[in-house]
Amino acid sequence: MADKMPALVELRELDKVFESRKGLFGGSRKMTAVSQVTLDIPRGQVTGVVGESGCGKSTLARLALRLLEATSGRVVFDGVDLRGLSHQEMRRQRRRMQMVFQDPYSSIDPRYRVADALLEPFKVQGLKLSAGAARSKVEALLAMVGLDRKLGESHPHQLSGGQRQRVGIARALALEPDFLVLDEPTASLDVSIQAQIITLLERLKRELGLTYLFISHDLGLVRYFCDRIVVMYLGRIVEILPHPKARPRHPYTQTLLDSTFAPDPTRRREIGQLSGEIPSPFDLPPGCAFAARCTYADARCRSERPRLETSADDHETACFNPNLSPQNRETP
Repeated sequence: MADKMPALVELRELDKVFESRKGLFGGSRKMTAVSQVTLDIPRGQVTGVVGESGCGKSTLARLALRLLEATSGRVVFDGVDLRGLSHQEMRRQRRRMQMVFQDPYSSIDPRYRVADALLEPFKVQGLKLSAGAARSKVEALLAMVGLDRKLGESHPHQLSGGQRQRVGIARALALEPDFLVLDEPTASLDVSIQAQIITLLERLKRELGLTYLFISHDLGLVRYFCDRIVVMYLGRIVEILPHPKARPRHPYTQTLLDSTFAPDPTRRREIGQLSGEIPSPFDLPPGCAFAARCTYADARCRSERPRLETSADDHETACFNPNLSPQNRETP
């Protein structure tokens, strides 16, 4: 077994609880978006996070960058505990960590020219560039993401969705970060454009030595692009696949895999439907959050919360009955 890559980002027992009111005159209630998440993000690799809508993927991404404050737990970036940094210290640290957002149409100010959007990170950081240096930087960033330098004078409404997302990626790279959080960066794009963006991200990672946290609901894309896969369910990590082709050991992961289809008529298969209700994030059960929908759940699953256990092959699973998952199916 190969040695594990050192972690650039370490998440330790992260919790995020949001409070809201029960209607206009009701009392407050709490929703647990992320619960006791511990995760290492290895340097130079792509860590994918998958799960159903509302499972806490995007919240986890923002916690990793301290765009949201965690209710409890720690985020350590390259040995520095981010929660201990002041506002000014955190601003300087953000030069090394950036985010590419899902919607390229709303992530860029429509009043800005492309050149202005690309220079915005330098203004936020208080880094002054001469006119010549600013022009050279804009041209270099556009070339890096495969765009013509003439687009620097364009406004967002004059660009296609793929071009806007390339601008978003270029802006994220402006300060030469080490860590990029990609929050479903292809979800709003056509399939052909998605492939181009993924190819671009692969090249940038290779050339610049970047580390990615890749958030997606597309398991097929994650298995193609990522080095390891984190599976979340109702704010909790239920499994970490050490490599994209690893066979799942958690029933929920197997269900996700079963929901994907290969473009091959010879590989058709029957899909079993889940039964049971999804627990409310306002009232999580004491045991495994998936127990109400799991065929293999027993009394222990409903009363005791399983923790992530690491096997000899670095496969992490939070399940009391992992060996009961269907292991004889071909991995799609």
